[in-house]
Amino acid sequence: MQSSFLGIEIAKTALFANQRAQQTVAHNVSNANTPGYSRQRVILEATHTAYGMGANWQIGTGVKVSDVDRIRDEFTDRQYRNENSSLGQWNIQSDILKQVETVFNEPSDIGIASVLNEFWKGLETLSKDAASQEARETVKEKGITLANTINHAVTQLNDIVSDINYRISIQVNEVNSIASQIAQLNLQIRQAETGGASAADLKDSRDLLLDKLSNLVQFESYEDENGIFSINVGGAILVKGPDSANMEFDTSVADGTIKWKEYSSDVRILKGELKGLIELRDDKLENYLDQLDKFTQTFADEFNAIHETGYNLDGETGIKFFEYANGVLSVNPDIVSNPSKIAAAEEEDGIPSDNRIALELANFRYKTIDIDGRNCTIDDYYGTIIAKIGVDSQEATRAADSQAFMVSQLNERRQMTSSVSLDEEMTKMIQYLHGYNAASRIVTTVDEMLDTIINRMGV
Repeated sequence: MQSSFLGIEIAKTALFANQRAQQTVAHNVSNANTPGYSRQRVILEATHTAYGMGANWQIGTGVKVSDVDRIRDEFTDRQYRNENSSLGQWNIQSDILKQVETVFNEPSDIGIASVLNEFWKGLETLSKDAASQEARETVKEKGITLANTINHAVTQLNDIVSDINYRISIQVNEVNSIASQIAQLNLQIRQAETGGASAADLKDSRDLLLDKLSNLVQFESYEDENGIFSINVGGAILVKGPDSANMEFDTSVADGTIKWKEYSSDVRILKGELKGLIELRDDKLENYLDQLDKFTQTFADEFNAIHETGYNLDGETGIKFFEYANGVLSVNPDIVSNPSKIAAAEEEDGIPSDNRIALELANFRYKTIDIDGRNCTIDDYYGTIIAKIGVDSQEATRAADSQAFMVSQLNERRQMTSSVSLDEEMTKMIQYLHGYNAASRIVTTVDEMLDTIINRMGV
């Protein structure tokens, strides 16, 4: 036989359920502007039924909160993080390639092209008056300026490479830190869910870290049949449940590589800022430095080959104008101390008026030579270096802009699903308030009925 107090018990479950739902609404409203927060929804469920007298019918026993659901679109999350990895890769490349463009600063009055042009002009002036000490002084100074400008560009490019290596080491540490935090959250989530509590807020914190990690490196995340959450980077486990692996930046090898500390193998990075940095350092910047080295080496060798055949004002021949060693270009110290040693004459008997070597040196800018398998002038080869940098920079900027738009669209789609709508929450607040009030009235009504039975019947 069912209890006379069953009605109060049913109303009590309704009171508690609506109260819990109201608390969830309040929690949603409080976190409407919290980054990474996903709105929550109380899942209500009817409790098991009791049999009536004679077991011919059943009566409900109330309601309970079966779970607090976190509204999240996991498919869109995966899309967002995949595209965010590409965004991180192109953003970092666009940013650094703009620095590379600043190094060369073309076109400008202080770029290598402009300084090289001034050097040619100085040689033209010398070819018009081979006996002029003033013209020789000008050629010497223009040569020193050209050497310093090229050396400065090489130094700045090497500084950018060093900065990239520093950034890689910082980001490797950041990946390790995020992985450790996610592993700790995995433990807390499992403990909470094992105890029957909701881990929605902890999962929001984990998703926020996953978003941050996706900007650094591409990964795959999944939860197995045992509820263990894992992160896979390039085929290796970064996080598995409460455990995380560590990356390390190995600088003991040339250019430095990223290795797994636990697996003793290289990390396979497909996208993300780390991929962008490594690709820039090993491909693009290495190529720019190599091309600039070939430009400088060929220019010095070919120019010296002409200069060594000529005679200076002292009747000497076989003297180099430039010296290029260990990646540093300089003007011959003998010429720096005595510009008279600049060769201008083709024959010793023609000194000082013979200008044929000076004229050949001035016309060297128009001479087609073989540079790195290409037949072109020295000016044209330098132009191809600048053009390549410009194209690479434009491509990175265009790709970064395109990815930023795509990531923005995906993020808006995520927000449509998981963000808090204050209008919707206000509606639910009223709904649960009426449910709570109605349950209270039931308690009052059942109390009055029991009062009638206990205190008034049989009087």
